[in-house]
Amino acid sequence: MPPERLVYLDHAATTPLNPRVLDAMMPFLTSSYGNPSATYGLGKTSADAIAKARKTVASIIGCRPTEIVFTGAGSESINTAIKGVAFQQKKARAGNHIVTSQIEHHAVLHACQYLERFGFEVTCLPVDGHGLVDPDHVARSIRGETVLVSVMTANN
Repeated sequence: MPPERLVYLDHAATTPLNPRVLDAMMPFLTSSYGNPSATYGLGKTSADAIAKARKTVASIIGCRPTEIVFTGAGSESINTAIKGVAFQQKKARAGNHIVTSQIEHHAVLHACQYLERFGFEVTCLPVDGHGLVDPDHVARSIRGETVLVSVMTANN
């Protein structure tokens, strides 16, 4: 049990579950836990709930439900996005260059290092004394074969 005066400063990594989210999730953690890819009733219930959640998120951020991908964690999301975009763009012959910064989350840096083994070139931009990337430096780093720029907005 956390101490009474705990000050938690890593909400960027994880945060307590909102009680409304817990209430909404309880049926899927206890009684409606079917595989959403299955054709049986319990699975269909889960699939319908995921489809509804995708629709809700899509309407909030202004995209199509098919553009929403739920993952289990930030590192999984980062790997899916960076590697997926990079490999697809390379396959389409769009380029093989990625721009990022030296202080990105390790999942970003490791994904970029992994891609270098497949012929990608990665430009890692420095940051100033306040941990900021110069936007003009980002712009100057982009070239014809750049397929992805991954620079975080905030760092915990």
